Amino acid sequence: MTTLRLFLKIKTAGNSFLNMAKYIRKWFPVHITFFILILFFILIEIFIDSDSSEKVRDISNVLVKIIISVIGVIILFSFTATLIPYILYKKSGRKPEVKFHYTPQNNVVCEIASDGLQYFFTGVIKAELTFDGKYTISFPLKKLKSGQAQGTKELELPDIKNYDLDTVTLFFQDVFRMFFLWKTFRYKTSVIIFPAENSRIAITSKPFALDDDKVRTDTIHHKEGELLHFKHFESSDDIRRIVWPVYAKTKELIIRTIEMQNMYASKIDLYASFCNGYHGALNRETSNAILNRYKSSVWTVYQSLKEENEVCFAPDQQPNITGEYQHEVSAQIAGMSWHTKQIEEYLKTGNLSVCCISSLIPAQDVKKILDTLDSNTFIVFISLKSFLWKLSFRGIIKSIFLIQKPEEKVSRKWLFSAMRIQILNNEKSIGKALAEGNIKYLEIK
Repeated sequence: MTTLRLFLKIKTAGNSFLNMAKYIRKWFPVHITFFILILFFILIEIFIDSDSSEKVRDISNVLVKIIISVIGVIILFSFTATLIPYILYKKSGRKPEVKFHYTPQNNVVCEIASDGLQYFFTGVIKAELTFDGKYTISFPLKKLKSGQAQGTKELELPDIKNYDLDTVTLFFQDVFRMFFLWKTFRYKTSVIIFPAENSRIAITSKPFALDDDKVRTDTIHHKEGELLHFKHFESSDDIRRIVWPVYAKTKELIIRTIEMQNMYASKIDLYASFCNGYHGALNRETSNAILNRYKSSVWTVYQSLKEENEVCFAPDQQPNITGEYQHEVSAQIAGMSWHTKQIEEYLKTGNLSVCCISSLIPAQDVKKILDTLDSNTFIVFISLKSFLWKLSFRGIIKSIFLIQKPEEKVSRKWLFSAMRIQILNNEKSIGKALAEGNIKYLEIK
């Protein structure tokens, strides 16, 4: 036990030291290139002093003076290329403009543009965005012909969620990467990473007729139509639809309304429970990876149902989504998070058409709701059977000596997680309860 505590203390101290070193390396305004030049000077001086030949010493002194002069000019050049753009931009009082664009594949592209940025002596200006206080993305800004500086980059954020943009930092540095200065701007905006759609799935569920109708149907309903409803004639109406027998009796121009088929007359209520009975037991990376997969699966279910019906998504929480996407179903799904509220409270409704559940819902809670659901309710069970990525011996060896991909790290943590066996057993119990219950279901692996 003492050895374990000592190991944990050493590991904590090591992590603290590495974090401090990273912090100094990032924010200390002098790069290591400058210190390499200084070391180069010192080594030359040592070499000259150790030479006993006076003639060689004189020649060496001349060469050293030339080298020092050249290096001095380079240092002055680098410092000026850093300092002047920084001072000019700071005095201008401008602030970079940040925009987010979505590609057809729902990838997010960030664009930063600003006026007043000056490039002296091939200086470099780089922008760094910080999301949620810990995720950083950097890319350079290039000078356009219009005089404006602009840079774009596709964001590679790890999770499907709503990210808050905290700060944008502009780094002014020289082309030799010796010095840099920075200016930080605070922002209050957010960007949504939408769920990716997988292959469409086949779901057969009887929709409800209307919001106030509890009867299920297999067909699309007719709305009010011909021979059922009439209205007074208006100047924009077709005279061919005037009911002349009525006019002969009442002297009023009455027309028949056109019969319509309304796709929205039949609808499906989609429920998706984000209940997590193992909240806190899983590490954050694994929990987020499972959540990402679950969100993508729920979005796929929604898109599959929407091909033939109007789908009403009934969230089990109110995500904090603002702006133009707050009413989008994909944005609502992206804003969901795990919670510990019981699924029984969420599914207390008589209009439940389709419901998505995950392996993290306790099996005993699933058994309770199966007894209360309508026999026509369709359950989509999103399991974790294929969640474990393939790990080979070669891949394990590569992960020791090379940089791991994020999914490989999560896969290894999930493989050796103490909760994995317990969750998989819970998943088997849910599958058994669904198979034995009098209800239609589909398992997505």
